[in-house]
Amino acid sequence: MTSINSVTARRPIQQIDLYCPQDRAYWSHRFGISDAELRQAIKMTGSRASTVAAHLGLSIR
Repeated sequence: MTSINSVTARRPIQQIDLYCPQDRAYWSHRFGISDAELRQAIKMTGSRASTVAAHLGLSIR
């Protein structure tokens, strides 16, 4: 039997906040790219971290 806690404990979709300097710094470092490269990737794909990672040929897992 599945409990409600196990269903609601799923990992939320991670969005990259382009307007937050700390968020940009974190994701730039995590992806190993510059701030400008991160901005360009977000411009091309949207702000979902998994989509940006796929665009860069990386995984966020």
